[in-house]
Amino acid sequence: MDNSYCNYSFDLGPFIVSPYLLQTWLWETNFLKNWEVRMKKNHLLFSLVGAVPMLCASLSYAQEELESEDALTIDEIVVTAQKRAQSAQSTPISMGVVTGDEIATRVQNSLDDVLSNVPGVEVQGLAQGAQVYIRGVGSSVDPGFADPAVALMTDGVYNGRTESVNATAYDIDRVEVLRGPQGTIYGRNASGGSVNVITRSPILGSTSGYVKGQVGNYDAWRGEAALNLPVGEKTAVRFAGFREKRDGYVDDGSYDEDSWGVRGKLYAEPTDWLTILAKVDVFRQKGYGANTVPVEGSAGNLTFPPPYFFANFLDVVAGLAPPEFRFPDGWQKADPNSDLSNNPEHVPGYIKRESETYSIQFDAKVGPGVLTVLPSYTRNRNLLVSSFLFGSILPVAGPTYTINDNYGEQDAVSKYTSIEVRYASDSEGPLDYLLGFYYLNSDSGAPLDPVVATTTGGQTLSTTNTYQPGSTLAGFAQLTYSVTDEFRVTGGLRLSRDKTKQDYSYELEGVAGADATYRNTSDSTQYKIGLEYDVAEDAMVYAHVATGFKQGGISVTFPPTSFEPEHLTSYEAGIKSRFMDGRVQLNAAAFRYDYDNYQFSSFQTLQIGDFDATSDFPVVQNADSTHINGAEVQLDAVPWEGGLIKVAVTYLDAEYGTAIIPNSPFFNQGDFDLAGRQIQNSPEWAADIGFEQSFSLASGTVTVGVNSHLTKGYYTTPEQYAAGAWQPGFTKTDAHVSYHDDTAGWNVSVAVRNIEDEIQTTYVFPAYRRFISAPRTFTVSAGYEF
Repeated sequence: MDNSYCNYSFDLGPFIVSPYLLQTWLWETNFLKNWEVRMKKNHLLFSLVGAVPMLCASLSYAQEELESEDALTIDEIVVTAQKRAQSAQSTPISMGVVTGDEIATRVQNSLDDVLSNVPGVEVQGLAQGAQVYIRGVGSSVDPGFADPAVALMTDGVYNGRTESVNATAYDIDRVEVLRGPQGTIYGRNASGGSVNVITRSPILGSTSGYVKGQVGNYDAWRGEAALNLPVGEKTAVRFAGFREKRDGYVDDGSYDEDSWGVRGKLYAEPTDWLTILAKVDVFRQKGYGANTVPVEGSAGNLTFPPPYFFANFLDVVAGLAPPEFRFPDGWQKADPNSDLSNNPEHVPGYIKRESETYSIQFDAKVGPGVLTVLPSYTRNRNLLVSSFLFGSILPVAGPTYTINDNYGEQDAVSKYTSIEVRYASDSEGPLDYLLGFYYLNSDSGAPLDPVVATTTGGQTLSTTNTYQPGSTLAGFAQLTYSVTDEFRVTGGLRLSRDKTKQDYSYELEGVAGADATYRNTSDSTQYKIGLEYDVAEDAMVYAHVATGFKQGGISVTFPPTSFEPEHLTSYEAGIKSRFMDGRVQLNAAAFRYDYDNYQFSSFQTLQIGDFDATSDFPVVQNADSTHINGAEVQLDAVPWEGGLIKVAVTYLDAEYGTAIIPNSPFFNQGDFDLAGRQIQNSPEWAADIGFEQSFSLASGTVTVGVNSHLTKGYYTTPEQYAAGAWQPGFTKTDAHVSYHDDTAGWNVSVAVRNIEDEIQTTYVFPAYRRFISAPRTFTVSAGYEF
């Protein structure tokens, strides 16, 4: 070889750009003047026509690697985002997919952990669990009063409770995150997108499974196991379960974990045209749960407790005029220098969560398609005893470490009974179609227990809230027609009718107020119009217009006040491509959302019926004509054997439309105009950068990986005037090392989450209180597969 000259060409795959323009740009910008650019069979080729010897040798080795028959490629992942099996790269939806193997290797034990590394997703902690935001669309409203904006589906079954986000993930096949409204296929609660969790199903003819154990800091331990058993030639069952326990992160014991779950699935192929998949899934959790911790700056600014607290302790202040009482030094933490320390007035409360799901899916080959029937039943119970705002304050005797009357009890039960029937094409031809019917009945099971509160003047207020069964009835269809081998057109339509009813009654000092009944029937039409074009064998461009809908409801005021349903229209264009022999994958999308009646919540002081009294209520409002513009780019690359690089960048310009938050009883800031301000949990820029390297060692494989989430600052609540509402930008990095013995079947992993050990605010309350994220955690896991 001439050491002063070399000429190598690298196929960078399909590219929609003029080679002449690209070469001109490279030259004029003085960027690698020695490169020549040309086209060959719709692929862009780079040639180096002059270089130093070391660079030539490197390029020669790289070219040999690229041309090798054993060259690694990015794995193809099959998804069911459109309720039929498709490659993720051939599905014209912006999406993120996390496989079960990735979850196990990274030692991610909750759905919250899994979603934290998916681009465009923010998970907000709440008293009732957590809410998912995708591209700035989500809901911070209690799920008892407003639907989530992101649908959570497990094995095709909807669960509308936010506690599900914190449920432990185990024996998972994959998690699909669909960005953008999915109203045509998934219905009213998918205006922001959908999170589809697919658990592992039984395998015919296989006796297999695994056991694993984990230990970590905060005295954490966990056991998990799964067993797959054949039952004859045409039936198999799979059992899986876990048990997990951990001490709390905060010094008061809160943010602990004590949970278990079991799942049983049966798969059968009784005939060559019918398959059956039945499932029972049970989950339990108890403990202190989350608690609020102080926000900096409370010193000299707390005027609590307000007058009505004295009504709770008449025995303490008997015979005394209500004194002026405040905390001049603010909330005083046990450790002033720790974000994981609480003040003694805020004793943690108690949570008890229960969930069961029963489902059975029939898939029958009927004519040219497959008929699917999926009935299901889910019951959720969430018992929450808490006082996130004020804690257990005694106005004269001082703080107490015993939960008192301020710790209100919420015991909410929700039941979902649903059936979905759909017919999907399953034969070669230019037309792919999906036709379906869906019915959902939601019921709280029983009236909620009366809630005893106090007015701003110290009077006793007793309220009772009864949820009547609500329902959703929908028919939907989505058709894709191949005009040519490369060009396809998609049309989708969903017609829905949603009904809700709630009854309220209240008493003030034993005097009954007027009963109130709220009924609402909403008819909605959701649609999708899309175009797809294959610009090359491994590159597709797409564009679509899609809509989403979220039901309206009522706020817990007396009498109740209603808020309007949300309507979202999305305009999106994107590209999905692979090149360099499948070793590089580049996906990108740009979008605009037009949003009417965006729902948000704030505290307000309102009159109680016709009584001459007021109280503080969380009130759900609507914002007019809200707009979100954004773009995202995801790049995955296998640069060499065993290596994997992932880079994703998301941009959001998310601003509220016209909306006024009335004066808050906690801040007296006057009316606050939200118009033009950043929507909560919508950072302008966010990025996820990951690297993983695998190599052979002895009879197994070592995998080392690191992933970092970087984000600019954002608000955690619409009440942006609240102290601590702004979460500054941060990075959060996770790392893992694992070894899997391919012969013996055993494995061991070490994982570290939040290496920076920085705490973020996930939601802020008035009175200088906040929910927080987890600190740095370490986990060692060992298991055996058979």
